[in-house]
Amino acid sequence: MFLDSVILKNFKSFSGKTVLDFPSKITAIVGPNGSGKSNIADAIRWALGEQAFRNIRIEKGEDLIFASQKESSGFAEAELIFNNQPKIFPLDFSEISILRRIDREGNNNYFLNHKSCRLRDVIEASASAKIGVRGLSIVNQGAVENVLRVSPEERRIMLEENLGLKGLEIKKEEARRKLEETFLNLDKTQTLLDEIIPHLRSLKRQVSRWEKREKIKEELIQLETKYFGNIYHQIVSERMGRADFNRVKEKAAFLEKEIQEKEKNLGLLKNENGYDLEKTIQDITREIISLEEKKSSLLWELGKKEGGGGLSLSGKLLEEKIITIKSQLKSALGLANLDEIKEKIKAAVGELDLIFSSKEEKQKEELEEIKAKIKEIEEKIAVKKNILKESQEELNKRNLDFHKRFQEISALRSERESYLREIQKEELTFEKHRLRLEDLQRRLEEAGYNLSKIESFCKGNINDILISQNELLLLERQILRLKREITEIGLVDEGIMVEYKELTERHEFLLSQTNDLKKGAEDLKTLIKELSNQIEKTFNESLLSINREFSRYFHLMFNGGSAKLIEIKKTIEAENGVNGPLDREYWGVEIKVDIPKTKLKNLEMLSGGEKSLVAICLIFSIVNQASPPLLVVDEIDAALDEENSRRFGEILKELSKTTQFIIITHNRITMAIVEVIYGVTLSANGNSQLLSIKFEEAETFAK
Repeated sequence: MFLDSVILKNFKSFSGKTVLDFPSKITAIVGPNGSGKSNIADAIRWALGEQAFRNIRIEKGEDLIFASQKESSGFAEAELIFNNQPKIFPLDFSEISILRRIDREGNNNYFLNHKSCRLRDVIEASASAKIGVRGLSIVNQGAVENVLRVSPEERRIMLEENLGLKGLEIKKEEARRKLEETFLNLDKTQTLLDEIIPHLRSLKRQVSRWEKREKIKEELIQLETKYFGNIYHQIVSERMGRADFNRVKEKAAFLEKEIQEKEKNLGLLKNENGYDLEKTIQDITREIISLEEKKSSLLWELGKKEGGGGLSLSGKLLEEKIITIKSQLKSALGLANLDEIKEKIKAAVGELDLIFSSKEEKQKEELEEIKAKIKEIEEKIAVKKNILKESQEELNKRNLDFHKRFQEISALRSERESYLREIQKEELTFEKHRLRLEDLQRRLEEAGYNLSKIESFCKGNINDILISQNELLLLERQILRLKREITEIGLVDEGIMVEYKELTERHEFLLSQTNDLKKGAEDLKTLIKELSNQIEKTFNESLLSINREFSRYFHLMFNGGSAKLIEIKKTIEAENGVNGPLDREYWGVEIKVDIPKTKLKNLEMLSGGEKSLVAICLIFSIVNQASPPLLVVDEIDAALDEENSRRFGEILKELSKTTQFIIITHNRITMAIVEVIYGVTLSANGNSQLLSIKFEEAETFAK
């Protein structure tokens, strides 16, 4: 089955939760008048999005919520559970739940598979399944003849919904709405354009001077850039290459380091070796001189001793001896005794002999001793002289090496001085160039440029900066001429320029918007035309089939005669009076009947029973062609006699092969063809109760 079940919670006369399962193709709901059985049809219509209170027989939304003298609920719900395995709904679910809930505050909520959604989502889903509330899927009690009473346009809308064209109509109406909004926006945009164009023209005249000034300024910028680029190139070209300058500095630094190293080594050589060697020579020389002096003294003494004899005593001792002898001689003179005198003289002579004794032997020993000393001194002198000679030779050798190294250092200093002079020269040149660059930078700042821009220009435009001096002078004169022209034009009001720019951007934006809107309008026109053609084609093809079945069912019910639907069209111009997609077509469907054995051709002349028969024939013909998955009818068979009720039942059986029927009925013959019958009764508490009954009980229960 398509509709598996309906779950009601506090809906109208049904208190609490009520579940109706629909396991068969035809299900009947029976019950006495006032029991609330028609509320089930109202619940189905309401859950599918019905907004008109009169179509569900209430005055306000709160009337949908169950209320009695003893109890009152706070909300009402109606849930429809569909089997979607045949994919009647274009949703990727095997079961679809549509639920609607209302509370006493008037809040309406919609749910698809228990997820909150919009009313539009429910309408689109039901339209895609051919069960919309505006079609003939739900025919309420007493409304069967509405299909005859409605206007031709409303009748067409009913047909479209049953034929599954509601989705296309929704898209078409949405496209028409968007197209109307597009035309409104176009009008607004055009109004804005009409307002700003005169002012834009006025501003355009005012900015013409500025445009001329800007054009001259652009040319001036190009010439000044070229001029300053050439000046910058000249300054940079005169300088030594930075790599060469760095190489010279590195070479000078290397020489300085090498000189310092050699000077350090030379100083160490002089301090550690030369000084000690010179000191040694000086010490040896002094020693030789001292030895020579000793030798000379000894030679003098030797010569003196070899030149004459001498006393054995000398100095104070000799003087004492002489005094002693004199004393003895004087004492002898005073003696009278000759022997004593002789003895005194003998003693004096003995003293004199003592003085002159061993003179030669002692002198010989002294000479030998002096000669030995002289020889020893001469040997020492010879040794010292050899050492002195060796030291002198070593010192000369070292002095020669020192001189050689000193000459090397002098050569390195000369080379270093050469590099330093080159560095100094380059630094002077650099300072000169720095001053020129500073002057150039000052001029650039005054002219509104920066040095980096000029550098970039030089790198990318080498051909423009290699010009002669005469060309440079000509360039300078051109610059002065352009500056003079700018001065003659004078300043321009920046406010006008800003306003003109903003207004121009606004104008361009509005033009762009206009073009986009026009393109959008054309696309919408195309879409509306395509949808109209598709709807009309499907509708016309279906109308032929409906007319065949309508005529067949009419002939069956009335034992003859004929009936058909006639399509009528006329164009209603839009309010703007311009033909186009906004012009609405009055597209409706009229009903023409020919009752057998009478001259009745007009529906208004038919009796109530005849109108019901015509409506039933039309509904069944539509169902036969459109094959909607579900049809809910409320007592549409009430006016049928027994024979037509039998025919009604046969048609139901035929159509139930493709359509599921839920019939609210009192008709016994109709009850006889159904498989499941629900009975609805009203309890003492005033709420509807649901019973599943047998066919034998249904007729009695329905009364």
